[in-house]
Amino acid sequence: MPSFAQKLPAIRAASIAVAVSSVLTSTTVFAQNTYTGAPVLSAGSIGENAMDATFTQLREAARANNASKAADLASQLSGYPLASYVEYYRIKPMLYNSDGTPNTNAPDTEIQQFLSTYAGDAIADRMRNDYALVLGARQDWRNFRTQYAQFIVKDDMQLKCYELMANAADGQNVLPAARALLTESKHANTKACQQLLSNLANSGKMSEEDINYFAALSAYGSSTQGQALASNSRDASGAARMASFISQANNDTTGGLAGSISAAASNLKPQQGALANAYYGYSAARRADSSASSFYNNAYQQYSGLKLPDDVLGWQARAGMRVNDWNLVASAIDKMSDTERSTSIWQYWRGRAYAASGNAPQAKAAYANAAKSFDFYGILADEELGQPVTLPPTAAAPTPTELREVAGIKGFERARKFQAMNMMLEYNREWNFPLRGMNDRQLLAVSEHAHKLGMLDRMINTSERTKTEFNFKQRYPTPYLSIMQNRAAEAGITPAWAYGITRQESRFVVSARSGANANGLMQIIPETARNVARRIGLSGFTLDQLYNTDTNIQLGTAYLGQIRDQFGGSLPLASAGYNAGPGRPAQWRRTLTGSVDGAVFAETIPFSETRSYVKNVLANTVYYQLMIDGRAPSLKELMGTVYP
Repeated sequence: MPSFAQKLPAIRAASIAVAVSSVLTSTTVFAQNTYTGAPVLSAGSIGENAMDATFTQLREAARANNASKAADLASQLSGYPLASYVEYYRIKPMLYNSDGTPNTNAPDTEIQQFLSTYAGDAIADRMRNDYALVLGARQDWRNFRTQYAQFIVKDDMQLKCYELMANAADGQNVLPAARALLTESKHANTKACQQLLSNLANSGKMSEEDINYFAALSAYGSSTQGQALASNSRDASGAARMASFISQANNDTTGGLAGSISAAASNLKPQQGALANAYYGYSAARRADSSASSFYNNAYQQYSGLKLPDDVLGWQARAGMRVNDWNLVASAIDKMSDTERSTSIWQYWRGRAYAASGNAPQAKAAYANAAKSFDFYGILADEELGQPVTLPPTAAAPTPTELREVAGIKGFERARKFQAMNMMLEYNREWNFPLRGMNDRQLLAVSEHAHKLGMLDRMINTSERTKTEFNFKQRYPTPYLSIMQNRAAEAGITPAWAYGITRQESRFVVSARSGANANGLMQIIPETARNVARRIGLSGFTLDQLYNTDTNIQLGTAYLGQIRDQFGGSLPLASAGYNAGPGRPAQWRRTLTGSVDGAVFAETIPFSETRSYVKNVLANTVYYQLMIDGRAPSLKELMGTVYP
C-alpha cells in the first residue's frame, strides 16, 4: 500500500537541537517504540568553516543572477568543502538574464564541463535543469532532448512544455498531452507553456473548442495570455469576451459579479458561455461561496459536452459536496483524468456519491480503492467498509551492512552541512536526491541512519516513501513523550492530537523557524506565545524560550486547548485555526448554508495548505492514538459535524 506525502510549511533548522531527557512511562505500545528519545543532532563530517559567510553571500549573488559578484565571491572560496556548489553558484547566473529569463548566450562549454565533473550529484541535475531551460529558449531541440533525457528529477513544468514543443516540431500531435499536462492556470501561464499554446494556436492545429478551452484556462491567471489565445478563434470577439469574464471572475473576491457573469454567459456561444459559468463557479468555490454549484450546473445546462481541467473539476466536486449535490460531485470525478480520478481523495468521494445514489456495490469498490492508502481518505474508507484501522507489520530492522552502505552516501553529509547553515532548499535536495530509485530496504536503512543522526524530519519523510515494507515507528516517532503527555493533560487535550500537530508543524525539529516567524516544535508565533504565556501565568517568559522543548510544548498544547474550546470541541476547526488563525475557520463556517460533516468541511477549505494540513493532522492523530492505546479512534467521530 503506498504511503502518503504530507505538505509542510517551509522550515529553517539551526545546527544544534535542544536535548531534553524523556522518561518513558507508558505501558502501552509506546513501550516498544525505540523512537521516543529526544533527538540530538550529531556533528557532520563537514564542520563549520571560516569561509561559510562568504559562501552564503555567493549563494545570494547566484540567486539574484549577479554574475560579476558571484565570480568575485567564488574566487575567494578556494578549498571550500562544498566545491561543487561554489562552481554551480559561479556559473548559474550566466544562464539567466537579470529578469530571470534564460540567457540564450550561456557558456555551453563551462556548463558541459560542470555536468561531466559532477555527474551523478544532485547539483549536476540542478544544473541540467537550468541548461535545458536555456536550450528550450533557443529551440535547440536536438541538444534539448539529449539533456532532458538525462534530467532525473523532471519536476519543472516549463521543461515539460518545451518537451511538447520539441515533439510538435517533429510533427507529433501534442494537443492531448498539453491538455493532460496543463491542469491549472498557473501551469499554463509559465513562459514556456505560454509559448507552447501560442505556437499551437498560431499553427492552426487547435480546433475552436481547443482555443476556447485553453483561452479560458490561461485567462483565469493572465488576462493578456487569455486574450492572445482568444484572438485565434473564428469568433474572436466572443472568445475575447469569455476570456475577459473569466479574468474578472478570478479577481471577484465578494461575489459582486455573479449576476453580470450569468447574464453575459447567456449571450455567448454555448461552449464559451459554459466556460465563463464554470470558471466563475471555480472562483466562487475557492472562496467558500455556496452558490458555486449553481454556476457549474448552469455551465452543463448551457453546453453538455463541456470539458474542464482537473483542478476546475476538483472544485466542482467540492462545490457539490458542500450543498449535497452528489450528482455534481459524481460528474466532476467521472470527467477527471485517469491519474487524478484514481487518487484516494477522489475514490473516496466517488464512493460517497455512489452511496448517496443508493449504489452500494460501486460505493464499496470505490472505498476499497481509497483504502489502499495510509492517508486521511484511506482511514475514512476503511471505516465506511467496516474495517478496523490497523498498522501494517513492522519490517525487519536494517542490517549492519545495509546501514553501512547508506551511511557512506556523500549527499547525506552535504545535506547535514546545509542544515547547519539554514539552507533548507539545498538540505532537502541533497538528502532526497539519493533516495530516488531506492528499494524499501534501502529507504528503511536511510530512515534509521537519519534517526541515529538526530534528524527526525528526514527519518519521517524517508520512511514515508516505502511501498511494501513499513515501519510506522519511524513514520510516527514520539520524542519528548513524558513532556507531551503531561502538558497535553494540563491543556485537556490528547497527546495524540498534540503529536499530530507537532509532526505536521515541524517534523520534530526543535529549532525550526518558518518564513512567518513561527518558532520551535509546535511552530508558535511570538504574539501568540506572549498571549498564551500571560493566560496560563507563565511568568518571566521570553521569546528565546520557544526553543526550549518543554516551554514550547506547554505553550503549544495550551493554545490548542484554547482554540478547541473556542470552536466547541471541533478538532477540524481548531486544527484549521492553529494553521491559518482562528478567524479563518470561523469565517468559512459562516458561509455554510447548512450543517456538513467534518470531512466535507475539511475538503472545501479554500486555502490549499490549510486543507492539506487539517486532513494530515487528523490522520496523524488517528495513527498516534492507535500507537498509544493500541486502538484507533473513529476518524469520522473526530471530524464530527460542522455547523454554520
